[in-house]
Amino acid sequence: MTDPHSAIPEHAQPQSWRRYENWRARRYERLLAKNATRWPRLRNRRWFRRLVVLLAMFLLLLLVAAVIAFFTNEWLFFIPYLVSLSGILATLVLLKTVTGSVADAPVSALDEIQLAQRNSARSIGYLVLFTLSFIPFMMLIVMGSAFTLVSGRNVYGIGVLLITTTLIGTCTPTMLTSWWMADPDPEDFDQLDEFGETSAPTVEEQPGPADPPGPPTPAATQPHPTAHDDPPTPATW
Repeated sequence: MTDPHSAIPEHAQPQSWRRYENWRARRYERLLAKNATRWPRLRNRRWFRRLVVLLAMFLLLLLVAAVIAFFTNEWLFFIPYLVSLSGILATLVLLKTVTGSVADAPVSALDEIQLAQRNSARSIGYLVLFTLSFIPFMMLIVMGSAFTLVSGRNVYGIGVLLITTTLIGTCTPTMLTSWWMADPDPEDFDQLDEFGETSAPTVEEQPGPADPPGPPTPAATQPHPTAHDDPPTPATW
């Protein structure tokens, strides 16, 4: 299906763009089939939301480490920042694997509901990124107007804070689509088992050998013809 919110109309899309979209769809389907059997216990709504909460905690720790960079040595904040960054990457990969990465999926691989959720999550993520990115720039404006010379520590901290806010806005669509996802249909997990079963005939249903024909019935034991079996009476002349 085509994206109704695409900036490029369908009739104006170049051939190279269509080939790129088809390549993305095939790549997404291969990755989806490859990761379909990984971590089956995590593929439910409860674990989706637990992973979202864990990712939010790592993002909060990353933000705290970025604020510490303004008041301490340039390398003292690096340990909590690196720990939180590693946790974010690991949780994000796990969350995308178990949820199917709807926020990053191409249009042709999604249905109408998934496409609406993806577009809404991307719009909210763009708003979060746009809003949070103003904080480091406003801090630069205030520092530049209040002080003649800005210390290198403050510039360093603003750079770290800008990276942090960008990462928060980037993770927002995946967190929202994962939080909105419902429990998968149990029939999707039992589909392979149903196709794998074979309907073998039981012992009662298996046909046995044909019974041999019995001896012919003697003429004495055959029933006598009734009145209905007599030949019709010839007509009179």
